Amino acid sequence: MQCHEAIDRRSLEMDREIARLLGEHPEFVDKARSTLKRWLNTADPAVRPVFEEWEEILGLSLDKIQDVLRGEDEQSHRLRQSSPFCGILPRSERTRILMDYDKRPT
Repeated sequence: MQCHEAIDRRSLEMDREIARLLGEHPEFVDKARSTLKRWLNTADPAVRPVFEEWEEILGLSLDKIQDVLRGEDEQSHRLRQSSPFCGILPRSERTRILMDYDKRPT
């Protein structure tokens, strides 16, 4: 089983790849907005604040959204736990990252 720090690094690598893909496919932000809208419609009041924070971020410029995805600060780390960009990475890239981190010592 991997330690939490390794899982966080893996999630950061995935989000960095998503940020790169957004540069090529800015329409993926619309997909994230759609995902977030679904989540907000069914969210428990306890988790709504983080979704509302994402909603605000998704209203920013593409550069700012990419900065959040690439960020290593506490806010980016916290937001990474509930990213509406799930499903953006191609399966092959997600699998590559997962396998790469499974091979690393913890």
